[in-house]
Parts: sequence; C-alpha cells; structure tokens
Amino acid sequence: MNRRNFISKTTAATALAAIQPFHILKGQIRGANERLNIAFIGAGGKGRHAIKSLEKNPLVNYAAFADVNDSHAAETYKEHPEVPRYRDFRVMLDKHDKEIDAVIISTPDHMHHYPAMICMQRGKHVYLEKPLAHSIQECRELAAMEKETGLACQMGNQGHSRQGIQLLQKWIDAGILGDVTEVVAWNPGGGTHNTKQPKPEPIPSTLDWDLWLGPTKCVPYSSIYCPATWRWWFDYGHGTLGDWACHNMDAPYLVLGLGLPSSVQVRTQGANTIGFPSEAEVVYQFPMKGRKEPLTFKWYSGTGFGPQRPSLLEAGRDLGHKSAGGTLIYGTDATVMMNSHASSTRIIPETRMQELARSLPRAAKRSNHFQNFILACKGEEKTRSNFEYGARLTEVMHYGNIATHLNRDLKIDTQKGKILGDSKATKLMSSPKARKGWAV
Repeated sequence: MNRRNFISKTTAATALAAIQPFHILKGQIRGANERLNIAFIGAGGKGRHAIKSLEKNPLVNYAAFADVNDSHAAETYKEHPEVPRYRDFRVMLDKHDKEIDAVIISTPDHMHHYPAMICMQRGKHVYLEKPLAHSIQECRELAAMEKETGLACQMGNQGHSRQGIQLLQKWIDAGILGDVTEVVAWNPGGGTHNTKQPKPEPIPSTLDWDLWLGPTKCVPYSSIYCPATWRWWFDYGHGTLGDWACHNMDAPYLVLGLGLPSSVQVRTQGANTIGFPSEAEVVYQFPMKGRKEPLTFKWYSGTGFGPQRPSLLEAGRDLGHKSAGGTLIYGTDATVMMNSHASSTRIIPETRMQELARSLPRAAKRSNHFQNFILACKGEEKTRSNFEYGARLTEVMHYGNIATHLNRDLKIDTQKGKILGDSKATKLMSSPKARKGWAV
C-alpha cells in the first residue's frame, strides 16, 4: 500500500483492533523482574553502542540481531555468538515474532520509517535512533502509528534524559533567566560538499546492497555511501543539521514549549542538490504563547557563519564542546550555555553561576534514556522522547534542510503544518515513492 494512503490504513487498523488480542496492539507487558526480549536492527555503529550499553542490564535479553553489513557488525557478532543473526530484519521478525517484545533500530536515516512501522504493526515497542524519519510525512506517520497502537516508543536523542534538560526547565520556571530572547544551537562539523554522484564499485561480499537501499531508488554501490558517510547524501541522510539538531536544539525546544516555526531563513556555502551545504545558518522564527514577537532560534552547521561568542563568556573558555557544539539560551536576566546532548548546563559567566548556586533549583536523579525505554515497555514509566515529540522536533529540522537544499527562505502555516507558496519545498515534505516491495 502506498504510504500516502496511511489515513485509510489506520482506519483499517482500528477495525483490526476489535478482533486482535490486546497484547498484539499494545505489546506484552513484562513483570517487574522479568527480562525484556529485545531485537536489534543494526548491530554495528550506533547499534553496537546500544548493544554495549545494555549488556549488563538485568532487565534485558538479546533475542536476535539483524544487519545488512556483516563486516560492520562483526565485533558484535564475535562478542555474542549465541544470538541469532540475520541480514534481512523481516526474516528475523518472522522467525522470532513470538519471542520479541521490543526492537532497537539503528539504521541510516532513510531506513527508519519502514522498519519502525513494520515493527509497530507487529505489536513491538520501538526505540528508533534520531532523527526520527527521512521526511515530514514519515515523521507524522510514525507519530500516528504510535498513537494508534499505544506502544512504548522512544527517539534516540539520549540527552533528553540527562539532568541538564531538567535544570534548564527548573531555572526557567523559577524565573532565573527572565524572558528568553534568543536561542542559538550549533555543531562545528560542516557538511561535505558532494556535487557529483560517485563512480560505481564492486559490492563487497559482506554487504547486501539491495537491503541497504531499502525503499530508495536503485543506484550502483560506492564505498562513499556507507557504512557512515550516507549522512552527507540527501537521499539517505540529513547532514549536520539532521545529525545534531535533535541533540543540541532539544532542551530549549522542549522547555520553551515550541511548536512549528512560522518562517525559516537561510544562508549557505556550498549548497547543492545531492548533498548538504558545507556551511549553513538557519534562522527559525517560533510563535510563542503570550508574546507578540516570535522567538528567534538560530542553528549553525560549520563555523563559517557563527555562532557569535557571547560577551559574557570568559576569555579562553570553550564555547560549547569543541567538536560536538552546544546551545546558548539568552534571557533578560541570565544566559545559559550547554554542551551537546544537554550536558554541562551552566549560567555564564561562572562568577554569576557561583553567585546563584545556593538558590538554583536542582535536578533529581532519574533513569537514563535506554532504561527509560525499557521501563516504559514494562509499563513502569512513560518514554520521555516519544514519537509524538520526536516527530515535531525532527519536523523542525526538516524545514531547515528543505530551505538549505533549495537555498531559499520558507514561510510555514503553523496551524496546518504546510509550507506556503512553494511547490518544490512542499514536494520535499514527502518521501519519494518507495521501490516495489518496500511500501508500508
């Protein structure tokens, strides 16, 4: 079925719920001390990170691994020879359907939506790496499926569960910052200036290239695409903005209760149609309740346009993290600087931080991002970065990438979620038609 017919499909799913057992749609709820059977789609790279992070967790059992690239997953397979392994995750799901409670998906961005939808249709809880999906359309479909099924779903922006995001919330609620006037987020790693399609190469025997492509069009294999450099190609990734905004824009976006931007303005260097600009400034304007003027939220990919160093920041002190970037929240009474992933949340300068130290609200300890997902699968917590939230945050990122891709500004109807007066930009809100056999 074509993905654009999703509304009619979810109507059918509602009817199906009337005849399906409750656990098929809701996922099986495990007891407090019972292990959760987790399957992994993607066992190298970020998938390996997830597997390593959960190795000693007493609430987790590894049900199966799936990875299209044997060499990329080799270390994981070596360390866990007892776990069944597959190249095609669909075969894995067919063979272990009754065993699997939840799935952690760590795949290239163009392969987020399809496996996540398939897993949710089978009643599996889903942890999906950021950004949520490869288009605004796909983000909205995932959020709708989460709502339809009631499954525990989590987007993998790990900083969302750190104390830094709690601190920012408490400080703003307590009036420490006064009125927030501007937010700036960045990552210093600009895009690679891809202007030509790479030359075809022989496909390695360890890689199933057709499975790697998934729903996207057939193209010849090149080592320039994978295992990690897919993120710099428009058909597969989202560049620096997509790679880092779900981390570095997350805290202020959540705490300030932002929705969709009303406009996006861009400046770029090296803009092109197959990759991402080498440098970019993306300026969002967000309407805010109770305020006549919108909030300006700036994003910088690379260092060509910014960010500007705050006058309050001490000489010699790093502006955010050298390689991962950070976030600045400017208020009328105080300015907060954060490193990436909502870490190292501090008021600047440090002398001001020390002056306020005794009166600043503190953050409570809580489960980390993976543990939050596991406990949500067991019915003990709710996921903090669910697909409804992850879809909105990722949609904001998509508007920026659409603008930089076309190298022009956008106007957005925030109530209808539509780009105004730009048919090419509107077309980019949806994914291209999936290849035969890959439609959901």
